[in-house]
Amino acid sequence: MPIESVTIRNFRGIRECSMGDFADVNVLIGRNGSGKSTVLESIYLASAWVDSYDKLHNARKMDYVISRRTGRGSWISSRDVLWFLMDVTRDVKMKFTFTNNDKLEFKLIRFDGEGNVWLPIPGGLLSETALIEYDHYNYSDNKLLSIASRSLIGKNLRARFIELYADIIGFLEGIVFIDSNILADPKRVEDVTWSKILAKRLDKFITGMVREEFEADAEDITYMPIGGDKVLALKLSKTTVRVDDLGDGARSAILMASILLTLDNTAVLIEEPESHQHPGGLKAVMNFVLKVAKERKLQLFMSTHSVELLKILQKLCKDVGLRLKIFFLERNVEGFVDVRVLERIDINTLLKLGLDPRFLDVV
Repeated sequence: MPIESVTIRNFRGIRECSMGDFADVNVLIGRNGSGKSTVLESIYLASAWVDSYDKLHNARKMDYVISRRTGRGSWISSRDVLWFLMDVTRDVKMKFTFTNNDKLEFKLIRFDGEGNVWLPIPGGLLSETALIEYDHYNYSDNKLLSIASRSLIGKNLRARFIELYADIIGFLEGIVFIDSNILADPKRVEDVTWSKILAKRLDKFITGMVREEFEADAEDITYMPIGGDKVLALKLSKTTVRVDDLGDGARSAILMASILLTLDNTAVLIEEPESHQHPGGLKAVMNFVLKVAKERKLQLFMSTHSVELLKILQKLCKDVGLRLKIFFLERNVEGFVDVRVLERIDINTLLKLGLDPRFLDVV
């Protein structure tokens, strides 16, 4: 059940941002500080309503959002940084519309000591008199919250919410965030994904991608013992090389492919996929990503600073048969984000004029 639109209020550097009519592949561009990463984080946090723990990043999702940019902080110590200008008197709200027209609004509640994501309960859902005062529900921990009394209570409403939102819950549950942190941690990705990959011999597809662009001599991917541990390694005709020791581009490509091949019917958030990739490598990786996305019904959201990526995606999306939308974000000093959709001709015209579409605010 893909996402159709999102409205963000009072989250991080964004006072308000609305964007929608999302496609299969959605690319966010703009200057640093325009809100690109914050939009990705809002989608990621929506998934925390279904499952608060991220197995891939080995952390609570709320804590990861707080700490991932600087490596420090948690909900307990630093929750106020999630509020715009740290103004905790205004609610943080993330409203999503899905392609079936269901609308869900997720909220952060500052006085919640556990750091959950909350959903206002639809009217009439709670019929028990003793529970009427509870107005928010967290699916992950099966808890009700009362804003008025600031009290929590455990209550199993999952069956009822599955009855109402089964497809959305399944979609949110699978969402993953691929950023530089996880692409710098091969062991973590191996531990989470490779038993699933080997069980279905999906490693053959990864080897094919590596052979196409990064290492023509690649024969297979295996595990090899090193220092009492077993690590993922690339078999060449005359030697075997640890994935850890490959160039940054090849290693990132293998790890990203490993994550994608374990997913179905969900969203994938990718922050700056061009990192460490030369144009040829970037094209090979994106070709793989788009084909997997189409086969496995993955909705993609990417942030980028690369004109090359935009040009590559325009061609590959057409070849693969996926809809592409490019959103230019510009945030003003009051925190309001203006969003413009760039049509294909707009980008091509700008490029022909020698202008960079990432910096439309100065054109």
